[in-house]
Amino acid sequence: MTALIALATTIGLALAMLTVAAPPAAAADLLSQGRPATASSTENASTPASAAVDGDTTTRWSSTFSDPQWLTVDLGATATLSRVVLRWETAYARTFRIQTSDDGTAWTTIHSTTAGTGGVQTLDVSGSGRYVRLQGTQRGTAYGYSLWEFQVYGFRGSSPGEGIPAPSTASLEAADGPLTTAAYTVPDPSGYGSGTVTYPTAGGSYPGVVLMPGYQGTQQNLQWLAPRLASWGFVVINVGTNTLTDDPASRGRQITAAGTQLLALGNATGTPISGKVNGTLGAVGHSMGGGGVMAALRDDPRFRAGVPTAPYYPNVNFSGVTDPTFFLTCQSDPVAHGNSYAVPWYNSMSQAEKLYIEVPGDHLCPMTGSGNKAKQGKWIVSFLSYWLRADTRFAPFLCGPARDTDRNDTSLVTRWMDTCPF
Repeated sequence: MTALIALATTIGLALAMLTVAAPPAAAADLLSQGRPATASSTENASTPASAAVDGDTTTRWSSTFSDPQWLTVDLGATATLSRVVLRWETAYARTFRIQTSDDGTAWTTIHSTTAGTGGVQTLDVSGSGRYVRLQGTQRGTAYGYSLWEFQVYGFRGSSPGEGIPAPSTASLEAADGPLTTAAYTVPDPSGYGSGTVTYPTAGGSYPGVVLMPGYQGTQQNLQWLAPRLASWGFVVINVGTNTLTDDPASRGRQITAAGTQLLALGNATGTPISGKVNGTLGAVGHSMGGGGVMAALRDDPRFRAGVPTAPYYPNVNFSGVTDPTFFLTCQSDPVAHGNSYAVPWYNSMSQAEKLYIEVPGDHLCPMTGSGNKAKQGKWIVSFLSYWLRADTRFAPFLCGPARDTDRNDTSLVTRWMDTCPF
């Protein structure tokens, strides 16, 4: 409570002054969620095939208690596949194959094993097809086969950045990117206070990004970032919290809730973003919202990259976070100085790709109306484009000569660390 009071006091004063190495594989699109699914059998009416691709880890598909069994998802069009994630219930497959097909009849095996482990299995694969099938031939238990989620990742189209022009320093530092955007208000927020979605009006599907404000903050905190990200090919939900005093743990749960609803709106018919969200998620948050981003990266595997800005979350260990993380901190921050939170987290995250940039300013430097938004926007857009869309055209602005121009400008950057080359 003492810490919260101190934080509120400091932010209140600040507001009063305010006048206005080989990296892990880049994130691919989640292609299977919400797509039609069929199975060789179901245990009962409450365990249908569709439950394995609904994005809900409390529902499951379960087969009858015999071998062999299969589960197939129709991706709707041929896609290039890079990864399959199997989230098993207790009833798992000891021997199984992952297969692809263009017509649902002729199958090609892209992964096989006789030593399935159950739990969460992440399989790196290489292949293409419209239909993806799990075929189990030996059960690991006396029960059938049961999956909480059958997640297929890959890419549609000729390249991850298809339809987005090549970036330049000038275009990335402009207030608006190349795509036209629109916005609408989420009618019934579920698990968080309010939400405004900003999205590209062009056809295609894009990664989703959740924006989370800090203590006593509102959607206005990161409003500057929503249209900028959307105009570079993201569907952005700018969140208002349940209460202004929600702690970082609560903000992490609300990031997860907002991500869940963003995916649901993208899968639903009749919404402005129907078909526009490709299943990959990221998050940006300020202060306690930055702490919430770290919690979401730790707790929710759907979030593949995050940008905690001036993050605040006392007495928490995030060494287990393995997703790419960009820490943006403020040199004169009396609330959440980088040395207090972001730097120890950065140093402890030995398995993650990381970027750390400290810039001049106080705790409000990442917020609307503060700091150098041309530079901040360029870095955030480039980081999320690289890690959520696997668009390597943005890498030079984080690793390379374009980076060095910013990194060596002491009036712009007071500390820079990274794990380049990405």
